[in-house]
Amino acid sequence: MNSQLWKSISDFVELSKYPKLPCPFCHEVELTIDENSVQSRALSKNYEKSAPSRHFQSVKNKLSQEISEQKNTIKEMYDENKLLGVLLGAGLVFTRLNQPNYEFHKFIAFMSCQSCGDNVAVNGLAQIHNKTRQDQVQLVPIYKIEHFSTPIPLFKIDSSVPTKIQLELLGAFSYFHIDTNSSANKLRRAIEHFCRELNGGNAKLAHQIQKLKKTYPLEADLLDTLRLVGNEGTHSDGVDEDDLLTAFRIFEEVLTIFKKQEILNEMKLNQKVLTDKFDKKMLTDENVVSTQ
Repeated sequence: MNSQLWKSISDFVELSKYPKLPCPFCHEVELTIDENSVQSRALSKNYEKSAPSRHFQSVKNKLSQEISEQKNTIKEMYDENKLLGVLLGAGLVFTRLNQPNYEFHKFIAFMSCQSCGDNVAVNGLAQIHNKTRQDQVQLVPIYKIEHFSTPIPLFKIDSSVPTKIQLELLGAFSYFHIDTNSSANKLRRAIEHFCRELNGGNAKLAHQIQKLKKTYPLEADLLDTLRLVGNEGTHSDGVDEDDLLTAFRIFEEVLTIFKKQEILNEMKLNQKVLTDKFDKKMLTDENVVSTQ
């Protein structure tokens, strides 16, 4: 899994700098933004009152925190030296007035695969620079894709992986771009299906993993840590993109169990062919010796 690729689009990005992504259809890393398809509209005030995305909240909270810290700095300086406090306050106000002013937009667009020609619809948030003075330079908009109409696999899921695990993983990949805690919850569900495939039954996940340690001790130990990530996403809100990327990388390796099982089952068939051939020959040789 290319963790750096996914980190590079975890925040707002200029479209010209948006990297190629893996195509969900042909799996080639040739999915690119069709800039001509981009359409956007300014967010209404109602958006803030509903359920704004965490990216929107994050930008707003960061700005609010910066203003609060500046006010505290000015107050502390003013308490020590009124003149310096006034000068610092004036300087910070001037700086803030000259900072780029961005307006949030909702956008929709298409991504096209340069290999197979198929398309994926996307939507998310854009920050459009709002010039407040004529002498300001118009800055390039920045975008955050929050939803892909066909989920983009963060790593290629082998066909040997059972369907229920695949579906939960695709859900985890989809939520990664907009809600990391829901993504962690989906990862936990994928682990539950993983354990059921190998253990059977519907025991609690911790018990399932404990049972798995008898046959797959290393994998079970890794899954126990991923269970904690899933629990955090389910019951709290402390999971971020870096946590998920690490967890996905671990789970990607654990999932190779199914490919190994597939290969071993194939080898069992080959083994039977060899056994039948040479065991019969051995029996024939023994019969010849016994008759002499």
